[in-house]
This record gives sequence, C-alpha cells and structure tokens, in this order.
Amino acid sequence: MNENVYAAITGIPMDFGGFVETMKERLREEYPGCEVKTAPVSKNNGLCLTGITVLPPGRKVAPNIYMDVPYTEYLAGRPLEDIFSAITRLYEENAMEEDPALPDMTDFGAIKDLICFRIINRERNRERLKDIPHRDFLDLSITYFVPAMLDGGKSGSITVTDQVFNQWQTDEDTVYRHAAENTRRLYPAGLQPLEDVIREVMGDEAPKELFTETGHPLCPPLYVLRCHKGEMSSAAALLYPGILREFAGKHGDFYILPSSIYEVLLLPAKPEPADPAYLCGMVRAVNEEQVATDEILSDNAYLYHADTGEIEILS
Repeated sequence: MNENVYAAITGIPMDFGGFVETMKERLREEYPGCEVKTAPVSKNNGLCLTGITVLPPGRKVAPNIYMDVPYTEYLAGRPLEDIFSAITRLYEENAMEEDPALPDMTDFGAIKDLICFRIINRERNRERLKDIPHRDFLDLSITYFVPAMLDGGKSGSITVTDQVFNQWQTDEDTVYRHAAENTRRLYPAGLQPLEDVIREVMGDEAPKELFTETGHPLCPPLYVLRCHKGEMSSAAALLYPGILREFAGKHGDFYILPSSIYEVLLLPAKPEPADPAYLCGMVRAVNEEQVATDEILSDNAYLYHADTGEIEILS
C-alpha cells in the first residue's frame, strides 16, 4: 500500500523515508522523462540534509531540493498538496536552462587565480576536515573553495578536497597564498557601525529604543565586519591584512564576537573592558537561540591585542 494512502487511512504520519519517496513519486509524475533521485548532502558544522534532484534528459547538474524542512511542516499539519506545490515552485524558480560551465578542478594553473578560503568551526567539522586540505586558525579551520557562477546569475562554490588537492602537485602554503590574494580581491570587506546596518536592513521599522533622539546608539559601539557580497562567509575577512590593524589603530584593543559565518562583530575594549565570561555566554546564547546550525562560527569570543596584532581566544 502506498505510504501516503496508508497515512490517510490510519491517521499515522509517514516516516521521513516514506515522505521522501512520496515526493519523488509525485515529482516523477510532474516531470516525466526526468531522472529524480535523492542524495545526502553534507553541510557546514556536521549538518546532513536529504536532497532531491530533478535532472532533465541529457543534464548532469540540478539544484538540490531539501526535504528536511518540508517534512517538519508535514508533521506540523501542513497539507501534502501545499507542500508539493511549494517544492515544484522552488524547483522551477531555481532550475537551470543548461549545465553551468564549471572550472576544471584538476588544473591548478587554470584555477589558481580563483581559489578562495573560508573559515569554519574546527570541532563541529572534525569529520569533514579529514578529507579536505586545511590549516588551523584559533579554534577554527581555514578551508578552500573555487567559486562558480550558475545559471541566472546565481553563485555556488566547489570545495577543494584532498582528492583534488593531490592532483595539483603543489603544497598547502602555495594554495593559501593564492587564496589570500584572491579572496580579498573577489570578496572585498568593510566595517560598518551596527546602528547603520540596523537602519539599512530595517529602515523606518528599526526599533527607536536602540537610539537616542540625536540618532546615536544607546548600546556600546559595535561594528559589523562583513564582505560586500552577502553569500560569502564574512569571517574570512578576519584574515585580511590591514582591516583589524586599522581598526585597532583607531580603537585600541577590541573584542571579536562571531555573530555567524556571515557576520563578525567588533567591540572596542575601551573605555571599560568587558567580562570575558559574559561575552562568551552571550555568543553561545545567540548561537543556541538565533543562529542556524550550519551558520554557527564559534562559541567563543576573542580579544585582539593592538600592540602585538595577536588574537586571543576567550573562554
């Protein structure tokens, strides 16, 4: 008996596997001639999602449609027809007219000017790091990727694995040197006062209680470090020479608060140093309550020493 029919008769919800198979059957009916298949997709911080791809004849690449959130909505009572309509809409909005022209990852000479780096949490990605070249940075790890332009101006990336790296016949220092130059060039970063970012995002809806009548913030002066291209993990900008040093030249020692992989906050330590335990507790609380699992950077705060340029882990 079909899982969907069984669930309707008994009132017992389908398990996750049955839900995925039901969606695959419906997609095959909706898009005859296409190859519909599932695959586990490893994301940042050990998160593993189940994706469905719908491949038209002769195609090799298609976007993943993740089933995990739709299944949660199904368990919460959302009708299957609504869920299926949302899935088909998502597929059609992201379907590519043709396979993207991906770079030849085996040719180091051809892609050395494209290799970039990102920073991820070392402990949360311990298993993943076994298969990719990396170097340690604080409690984090630096990994490498090659950006790829997809259909419709969308961007993606290809992770550099050990299998790819071993074909390059070069060393990790050389890869890092190229990545450091390329990432700064392709993903320039800057600092903005937090209140400016709040106004930029929320406009007139920005909470008035955050500011005085003169428009100055009531909270301590926080600054947001982020890349100008929002899809980039802005934490990588911590490795850009000059940004942290110039900020220290204006403000002296400062704290680094990892808001997520996309944004990092800087907090001047003067005129009154903060309690390290309080800062770390705040970072952890935000991670637990507000940050998606695959977007967490670190549970620790850091202190940048202006006199030496060293970054200290606070825990």
